Amino acid sequence: MYVIFLKLCNNYTTCKYITVYFRKGLFLLNEYLSIANSNIVFFICALPVALVLVQSILFIRMGIKRTRELGIAATTTKKVVTNSVVSSILPSLPIIISLVALMPALGKFVPWLRLSVIGSAMYESMCADLALTSLGYSGLGDASVTASAFVSVVWVMCTASLAWPLSNAIGLKLYDKKLKTAQRSGSGFMMVAAGALFVGMMAITSFTRMFNFANMRSIVVYIVASVSALLLDFVAKKTKIKVLSEFSFPLAMVLGMVSAIIFANIV
Repeated sequence: MYVIFLKLCNNYTTCKYITVYFRKGLFLLNEYLSIANSNIVFFICALPVALVLVQSILFIRMGIKRTRELGIAATTTKKVVTNSVVSSILPSLPIIISLVALMPALGKFVPWLRLSVIGSAMYESMCADLALTSLGYSGLGDASVTASAFVSVVWVMCTASLAWPLSNAIGLKLYDKKLKTAQRSGSGFMMVAAGALFVGMMAITSFTRMFNFANMRSIVVYIVASVSALLLDFVAKKTKIKVLSEFSFPLAMVLGMVSAIIFANIV
């Protein structure tokens, strides 16, 4: 795989100044980012992104067709689409920030692919960092990263993202069947279980940062974001501004990131 990947890149002017050495089965390249930013990598990454865009357009067309069959007014459909687009802008800001943060370490195109197709801001940076540290590097931004390590990181990021589609394909039908059975029983267990699962997920992702006293910045961000979300939600209920309630979570995330910048410059 490495030989094919490097050979293709050497056909492009962006890679022609790369010197390749083969030592003990490893490729060592100067300026491995020349490969990451090459045209061939762009085309490889653009294919799945284009597929997702086409799929999205088809789903939109199918949805609009279904609303007409159900007799839903066109003005209502337009309002729903507009609200969805607007409400997606602020939650996308952390993804854009993650994209900019990953570009210096992984090039322009691989982060673009991973954050566009079954990717998340927190997962991609964590996955890339774990892959590099497991290979003996200090993490993202290590200047000694080789082309072999870069390709390994790409493989890890892309392969790990297959877990959830495979899980859905194998177990979603059974899960949905059990869920409907539990809902029909009227015991209320599913509501309690869903709440418990959500609390557990939040505990895993947040407590490690909330009580990480070695990194006070993470604690400051956690407190600022949490208090901001509560205050925004309180103000929205008092003023009955529905838009503020809908944007309270993304606004809190942005305020948390701003607090991290301020704290880093002060301390």
